[in-house]
Amino acid sequence: MMRTKINIILVSSAILFFLSTIMGTQAHHANSAYDRTKSISVTGTVSKWQFINPHVGIFLDVVNEEGEIETWSGEFQSVQDLYRFFSWNKDTFKPGDQVTIIGNPDRRPNVLSMWTEAVELMDGTHINVRNDP
Repeated sequence: MMRTKINIILVSSAILFFLSTIMGTQAHHANSAYDRTKSISVTGTVSKWQFINPHVGIFLDVVNEEGEIETWSGEFQSVQDLYRFFSWNKDTFKPGDQVTIIGNPDRRPNVLSMWTEAVELMDGTHINVRNDP
């Protein structure tokens, strides 16, 4: 009797652990915070470049229609993808660089963030970080 209860507890614990890890992974990789049906672009000055996992980030100071500076963020895929496919690293962008980022806007109102699909450099180079190379 005691052995059966222990086995039930062990099996139940294993199932709960397995389900919690799968559900967490699916939620993280869904990018559900972004509206994948819309595309926007912003041009600004790089204030911060975070070449870290799980997702790389770029922060731009952008002048809005009222002439005020807003900080926008662009989220990218992993360090490994950007390094492997584009040779990007921690020094790819520096504060003061001018760039345009294009991507899917955050679903939350007044959150200045996007899931980045492309970057345009001031020399006209267009890099589609989702489909290139």
